[in-house]
Amino acid sequence: MPNRRIEQGIKLAGIKLYEHGLLPLAVILDVLDYSRSTFFRTLKLWHETGDRAGVSRKKLRKIAIERNELRRANFVHSMSQYTPHQLGFLDETSKDERTLVRGFGRAKRGRRAAKKGVFVRGRRTSTEALLTLDGIVACKVVEGSMTKELFLEWLEYNVLPKCSPFPGPLSILVMDNAKIHHGADVLELCEHFGEPHHQMVLVHC
Repeated sequence: MPNRRIEQGIKLAGIKLYEHGLLPLAVILDVLDYSRSTFFRTLKLWHETGDRAGVSRKKLRKIAIERNELRRANFVHSMSQYTPHQLGFLDETSKDERTLVRGFGRAKRGRRAAKKGVFVRGRRTSTEALLTLDGIVACKVVEGSMTKELFLEWLEYNVLPKCSPFPGPLSILVMDNAKIHHGADVLELCEHFGEPHHQMVLVHC
C-alpha cells in the first residue's frame, strides 16, 4: 500500500489503546497500517514532545541577551514605592501599508493559505502618546519617523505642562529605552520645568 498520511488524532488514539492495554499491539498496527518500528518511533516522539510532556509548538518570544535580571528586579522594587496616579507612561508606535497584513490564516489541509497584500512599505506614520490612569492625555502623530527634535517639542509643550510637582499626580514619567528618549537634552528639559518638581524614570528592558 502506498504511503499515506495518518491523522494526528488517530495516532494518539492508537497510542492510548496500547498504553492502557485495551487492544493487542498487533491489532493496533493492523488497523493503523503501521509498522512496528514506525509505531514505537511515534510513541517515543510523543513522550518527548507531545501532550504527555506538556509541550506544544509556540511562537518564540525574543528576549534581549543584554537584559539584566537583577537590574529588572531592582527597578520593580523601586517602582513599588509610587502610586499609579503618580505615573505617566510614554511610548511610541508606528505603521505603514504592511502593518495590517495578517501573518496567519486558515486553509483546508494540504492547501496553502494565501492572501493578496501590499509588499511596499509605503507611507509611514508614527505616534507618541502619554498614558495615565485617565487614559491617553497627550498624543502626537507625525508622517515618517518620530525624531528627537519632534519628541522634545512634544515633551515641552504637551507633556510637561500636564505634570505636577512630586509627589503629586503625574509627577513621574516612565519611558522605554528608545533612542529618542535618551540624552542630556531630555533631562535638561525636565529640569527646566523646575527640579526637583519633576522626576523622570527611564525603563531599560
